[in-house]
Amino acid sequence: RKIMLVNLDELEKYKSSFDENGFFIVKNGFTQRQIALMKKRLGKIISGEIQIKGRRFQEDTKTGLYEDVGKIELGYKGPNTYYRKISDLEYDELFLKMIQSEWIKVICNKFIGPQSSIMRVTMMDKPPNKGTILPWHQDVSVNWPTSVQPKFAIWFCLDKTSSQKGSLEVITGSHKKGIIGDGHMITEKDIKNLPNSKKSIINTNPGDVVFFDTRILHRSGVNKTNKHRRAINVILFQGKVKHLKTNNYYPVLFGNNALEPLQIKELKQIPELNII
Repeated sequence: RKIMLVNLDELEKYKSSFDENGFFIVKNGFTQRQIALMKKRLGKIISGEIQIKGRRFQEDTKTGLYEDVGKIELGYKGPNTYYRKISDLEYDELFLKMIQSEWIKVICNKFIGPQSSIMRVTMMDKPPNKGTILPWHQDVSVNWPTSVQPKFAIWFCLDKTSSQKGSLEVITGSHKKGIIGDGHMITEKDIKNLPNSKKSIINTNPGDVVFFDTRILHRSGVNKTNKHRRAINVILFQGKVKHLKTNNYYPVLFGNNALEPLQIKELKQIPELNII
């Protein structure tokens, strides 16, 4: 298939949807071959065939309750474990190459400018007939020790999604309320106080890519099917951004000193930079 291109008319449509709804979807952003490569790569990371010191793994909960997430010890626990999260994928050359696709660069330039930094690139799984409820939240918090708040997020599934698989659910237009409270996890009371809260389930096919404002309220449930629901989540800052506790800068996706796949390929350990 030809390289994915984004024209000016499409960019304006995306901008209109982003401003009004808080998100937009690029259909068939990735080819099926690219999706297959990412699935294969993920399989090798889980099997232990591809290893790098310092990568963070979080096992799925046994209960499906979000409050039990913090009770789980982080770390790789072998190939037969269901992992809720696998982090630090910006330090994998294949995943980095995919999110540095030229068409994503064009979109990032439009929405956050020529310089963008990575807060995180994470695989999030809802294993078959399992998964952990992720309550309503924003991907931004005034309590996070960063020199600016993350602004733009990318989300795409490696598997077909449905309401039975714990799809991404959003409250359309909720980004217009700004950061609610301190941000991140939101109370049910806050949700009920939102006027005209329109909940929408976002169902996508592998290859479709969702771009959203980090302030939009979103959640996901459990997986009631016998298939995985694996998604990649990328959270981005605008410009050059520093972690206020470590004084380290976040890695750059696009712009000056951007990460390079060939450079990442030589890494022996994940840099201990900015864990919030």
